[in-house]
Amino acid sequence: MLRNLLATSIMVLLVGGAVAADKEVTGKLVKVDVKKNVMTVKTDDGEKNYDVNAETKFIGPKGGASDKGIKDERLTAGVELKLVVAGNNKTLREVHIPEKKSK
Repeated sequence: MLRNLLATSIMVLLVGGAVAADKEVTGKLVKVDVKKNVMTVKTDDGEKNYDVNAETKFIGPKGGASDKGIKDERLTAGVELKLVVAGNNKTLREVHIPEKKSK
């Protein structure tokens, strides 16, 4: 009984330790592919493609959620974004969109 409890505890620690945490990334938007649900962002580490899914939150400059998601008109090439990337380093959890620039 004690052996099973110890083995289970070790497995929980090993599996729990393998889960990577989300991280924040800032960068400039290069392009948006709405059909593939992919955003390409240039960061200090170079260009990276990030997946967008149904759980990805698009948050405006005042903290409100964007109903348009990846189709938001503020997502234009060159805009500076703050992203929350999932532990898999591929999927976006949050996209923080800045204010729309006036013409």
